[in-house]
Amino acid sequence: MTIWEQWVWGAPQWTNLALLVGGLLALLVLWNYASGGSRSSVHWLAGLLKLLAIVLLAVCLLQPMRSGTRPKPQANLFAIVVDNSESMSLRAAPRSPTRGERVSERVDPDAPWRVRLAQDFDVRTYAFDARLENADALQSLAMNGWASSVAGSLQQLATRLQGRPVAGVLLFSDGNLTDAEVAQTDWSQLGFPVYPVLPAAQERIRDLRIADVSVTQSDFETAPVTVRVAVAADGLAGEEIVVQLSDVQTGEVVQEQTIKQQRGPSGADEYPAVTFRFRPIRTGVRFYQAAAFRAADRESWTSGNAVSEATFKNNVRLVTVDAARGPYRVLYLAGRPNWEFKFLRRALEEDAETELVGLLRIADKEAKFSFRDRDVSSANPLFAGLDDNDEETAQRYDEAVLIRLGVRDADELVRGFPRTAEELFAYHAVILDDIEPEFFSQDQLLLLRRFVAARGGGLLFLGGKEAFAGPRFSQSPLGELSPLYAPRAQRDAAAAGPPATQSYRLELTREGLLQPWVRLRENEQAEADRIATMPTFQTLSPVGTVKPGASLLGVVKLADGSTAPAIVAQRFGKGRSAAIALGDLWRWSMRRDPRPGRGGRSLDQRAPELAADSELRDDPAQAWRQITRWLVNEAPRRVQCRVLSSDDPNEPARLITTVSDEAFEPLENAVVELEITPPTGESYTTIAAADFDAPGQYVTSHWARVPGGYHVIARVRAEDGSDIGTAQTGWTADPAAAEFHRLPANRPWLEEVAQASGGEIIDDDRLDAFVASLPSRKVPVTQTWVYPIWHRPWVMLLAILCLCGEWGLRRWKGMP
Repeated sequence: MTIWEQWVWGAPQWTNLALLVGGLLALLVLWNYASGGSRSSVHWLAGLLKLLAIVLLAVCLLQPMRSGTRPKPQANLFAIVVDNSESMSLRAAPRSPTRGERVSERVDPDAPWRVRLAQDFDVRTYAFDARLENADALQSLAMNGWASSVAGSLQQLATRLQGRPVAGVLLFSDGNLTDAEVAQTDWSQLGFPVYPVLPAAQERIRDLRIADVSVTQSDFETAPVTVRVAVAADGLAGEEIVVQLSDVQTGEVVQEQTIKQQRGPSGADEYPAVTFRFRPIRTGVRFYQAAAFRAADRESWTSGNAVSEATFKNNVRLVTVDAARGPYRVLYLAGRPNWEFKFLRRALEEDAETELVGLLRIADKEAKFSFRDRDVSSANPLFAGLDDNDEETAQRYDEAVLIRLGVRDADELVRGFPRTAEELFAYHAVILDDIEPEFFSQDQLLLLRRFVAARGGGLLFLGGKEAFAGPRFSQSPLGELSPLYAPRAQRDAAAAGPPATQSYRLELTREGLLQPWVRLRENEQAEADRIATMPTFQTLSPVGTVKPGASLLGVVKLADGSTAPAIVAQRFGKGRSAAIALGDLWRWSMRRDPRPGRGGRSLDQRAPELAADSELRDDPAQAWRQITRWLVNEAPRRVQCRVLSSDDPNEPARLITTVSDEAFEPLENAVVELEITPPTGESYTTIAAADFDAPGQYVTSHWARVPGGYHVIARVRAEDGSDIGTAQTGWTADPAAAEFHRLPANRPWLEEVAQASGGEIIDDDRLDAFVASLPSRKVPVTQTWVYPIWHRPWVMLLAILCLCGEWGLRRWKGMP
């Protein structure tokens, strides 16, 4: 509609009379002023004012009216949405009102803008924290919600009001949302404009917070857990910050560091990240608290009174550490008795979570032929007189003689190396030391491959005379499992091995230095010093090249200056395998001083200061423990429980339990009971439901409302009621971490929502002006209305002003 189409004439029948009267009066005025003596600009201005008054009065005879549209009263909805989360209880300064108090003052029902808004619109009031709810008394909200689902609440509101005429939404929030994933949406499809209300003046908040916490667990024995804490601050330039890591269960401080701001990569001053490395004093699920506070606030931090910051609630973060829990069982198979098993067994005796089971061949099988008579026996004479077994069950000549060490009962490994999946899969790792492929049957070789690829076990090849070499090795599953190729046929001469007098010194590659289970020191220089103290080795198994995808972690230098692989590892299916080509690692455990001029003296005969070096004494044992932990740590158990938790407090934690049978195939129809112990200490039991998309997997969800650590014990029974096993895990709920992740109002995000939806940011001190402008804004339901112009006060006032102005100008200039 054009501007002329908006005008309506109430008395068009007076048109001719208005033109006649107006024209006559205009001619009289023109004649009067034209016959006057003066021709100045003031003279003509006075005449123009009188003509304007005449035209205005003549137009009023036609009763002009203007038509327009305005919101139809009570036909359009207008929503007022208030953030009820805990972040609205913050105050920028100690004596200033909180955000919630400021909002409560603005949304008072008797406020002029709310009275005016209710006259034109159907006003609906809502409040939200974790979800959107109807709220009548907006001015008395508690402002204590544990989440700020700003984006989700706007979408919920759009769903509730879908198909209804919504003129707009006034949003009272700081914009610090906890549902960041939901925020990635197209707000132009919301269906109504959003008008966020914010203070006109920018808040200046003094705050220290933990921006991020990450936990890394490794096989590094002296410090297997690494906690990295990132700190951020507003308004605390140049102040010292104390970062603590403490055990939640015991309350003891594990470590503490003090940091200052440094020049960051972007050129701005920022606090460096803090790294804590430690070894948990107990295995299983442990909860730790990372805390950061000003060094000057140590006393107030201990008492819990925030005197120098907006809040202390974002100064702490909770983390979960699930230290490996055994027992892990390792099967060691050796082709001949050697020193390696002795030192490996001694090292693992110090690891309460690992059990070593030894199967050592002391005599190879021997073919024998004889005519049967009463004086000839097929039993091996090595066992004569040791027991009273009959000939049918006695050890035979054509069977290898094996001894078992560390078995749990008399039936374990009684038939030698396992022949069934149930027997072999009871172990978490297998170590093969100088054993030829011919020792195994084809079924055992395929079973060993399944153990690594399907069961997820670990396999370690140790060097020796019978290791890695020969066409049978390369063509068997052992060659497939090895991360090293066997020597090529044209290199058979070299495969016979280097001269026995040659010595080899082990060196770690760059990739090996980065692997926690390979290195024994925390930094590169200390590791280089340790390597320099290691003895030289005399036995190196001939091997081929490293397989694609395998990691070369250690090498030895040959006489010609070249290098040969010494330590190699790879992933294989669900498991992992590694190879150590050195065949005399036991020399390291003999504790000889390898440095020049020491004459190979034993450690006890060395200088007193070196004899007191306990780290050097423990290096071989520590290395064996770390290698063994690397082999077994990722080997799955029959019952495993894990938690998928989100930083979004609006999402529940998903507890996933995986159950397998003895052959580690998915087990269905199991009963999974989960005992959950919340921070309050009152545990309860729930039943996990089967996940039909993943056989052998059982899932349940848990809403963690109370902040703190949650401990879970999964107990699994088979369909027939027999016990399958248990598993433990845990997670931490920390709603304040997301709620107070940032304290200043998130104006950029609110502006994005407002612009995309067709709204704008409204200063909270101009709500009256905003509501007054709503009738002129676009709304869904309008009505047409016509209002007369001719009897408006300003029309008569304008005509009188024109006539008075004309009279005043004539009197001023003395005109007649």
